[in-house]
Amino acid sequence: MLCIYVYYIYLNSFSLIIEFTRLSIEMRKRLLGENHPDVAQSLNNLAAFYVIQGNYSEAEDYFFQALDLWKIHLGEEHEEIATILNNIAEVYREQGRYAESEKMHIKALNMRKSLFGEKHDDVAQSLDNLAGIYENQARYQDAEKMHLQALAMRKKLLGEEHWNVAASLNNLAALYDSQGRFTEAEDYYTQAFELCKKCLGNDEHPYIAIILNNLGGISKNLGRYADAERIHLKALEIRKAIFGKEHLDVAQSLNNLGNVYLLQGLYLKAEDVYQQAYDIRKLFLNTEHPDIVKLLHNFAVLYTYQGRYQTAESICLKTLSAIEKAYGKNHPNYADNLNHLGLVYQKQGNYSQAEQKYLTSLAIRKNIFGEEHHDIVKSLNRIAEIYRLQGRYSQAEAIYKENYQLAKNLLGEMHPDVAGILNSLAVLYDAQFKYAEAEKLFTEVFLIIRSQFGNNHPQVATTLNNLATVYGSLECFSEAEELHLQVLEIRKSIFGEEHPDITNSYNNLAEIYLAQGKYAEAEKYYNLAL
Repeated sequence: MLCIYVYYIYLNSFSLIIEFTRLSIEMRKRLLGENHPDVAQSLNNLAAFYVIQGNYSEAEDYFFQALDLWKIHLGEEHEEIATILNNIAEVYREQGRYAESEKMHIKALNMRKSLFGEKHDDVAQSLDNLAGIYENQARYQDAEKMHLQALAMRKKLLGEEHWNVAASLNNLAALYDSQGRFTEAEDYYTQAFELCKKCLGNDEHPYIAIILNNLGGISKNLGRYADAERIHLKALEIRKAIFGKEHLDVAQSLNNLGNVYLLQGLYLKAEDVYQQAYDIRKLFLNTEHPDIVKLLHNFAVLYTYQGRYQTAESICLKTLSAIEKAYGKNHPNYADNLNHLGLVYQKQGNYSQAEQKYLTSLAIRKNIFGEEHHDIVKSLNRIAEIYRLQGRYSQAEAIYKENYQLAKNLLGEMHPDVAGILNSLAVLYDAQFKYAEAEKLFTEVFLIIRSQFGNNHPQVATTLNNLATVYGSLECFSEAEELHLQVLEIRKSIFGEEHPDITNSYNNLAEIYLAQGKYAEAEKYYNLAL
């Protein structure tokens, strides 16, 4: 039976695995009795396979059945009991039930401390898992404290060179990544990568591919798209060599590659690799699985970028239906997709519909996370933007200012999303012809973005472009021209010659030359924009 499991796991044939596991449970019940430990183990295995399928309600049910049986044989406190508590906590997390997940993780942590003492690798694992819940809740200081404690514990217990130490380094890097602390995240991912290579003695290993995937994500966030593409292609190559072309890990790499192409404006390439990833996932996962829904969301984002709004809207409605069926409406993924549907309506000029979706998304997020969370910041910014577009400037300004304080308290003054709020407020001032206020804020945004990403990043180019637009409005044409030329060079170095932002820069330069009566130069850039 073990050989059959291994074979089907290799093939990602989880429906067949579940069928065999169910048969195994019934056989063991008949042969060994309803309450035998082997029955408990099979129930636990079945729950784990449901987790892989994304069927969390079934997983929860079977984990609890296994837990009840283990308690009969092992008592209330045992390492196996702690493991199942940990598994149930992770199921709650996937469902967005963070308070319940936290409670269960704390119970598992305390049990492990009672069984093994304060310093043990299982205790470190519980600390890392609990930190993950705090990260979901935007309790970043608590999460960092737990991850650092787990890392220090593993180094002391296992030595500096152990792959569990690499796992803790990777977890800490992921936390910094989610906070926008990309330089620190890259440093810890690199440490994890080097340690993994040393421990495994093999450059082509699934764990190497995982960390390469994370490094590729950091390069994407830092605007280093060529590096991101190269790293994701390497991870894809490793996964294909290990698993073959049709495997869920291969689909993940294709999806990540599509995200890089999307930001580069390579929409056809993005659509192609998204489709490849979707075709693979459809082979193994049901339509409500989170990975299918996330990929459909990526298609919706792509089509929104391309202006294919009706197609994007149709996909958003489909993903919302799938999420509601799987988890109900009170789930982070439902709020995320509802927020994007609002953006699709916004892009079509349907501001009342957009506002309604944004407000509903905000209400869901507040119900899940409370008043202070990164996702609340994102929702408030969308709502303020709708008010700006509707000319409701005083309401927009009030929300931007409130949101700036919230974001600054959560993320720190130098976070890119804090800069994003200041940028939005500057755009609002620009729309009201308050050019001095806009110039001051755009300059502040530029300093934050440059400090985080360096000079050669898309957001740096966007901020300089906005500042140049203000100078144009003030008829400071030489300053505006200089900045627009600088923006064009940054964008060319990042995207190459063919990207929508390059066209935008050509048009902006043409407008500046036209305003100065430099008709030959204006004509040149208008023609380049065609």
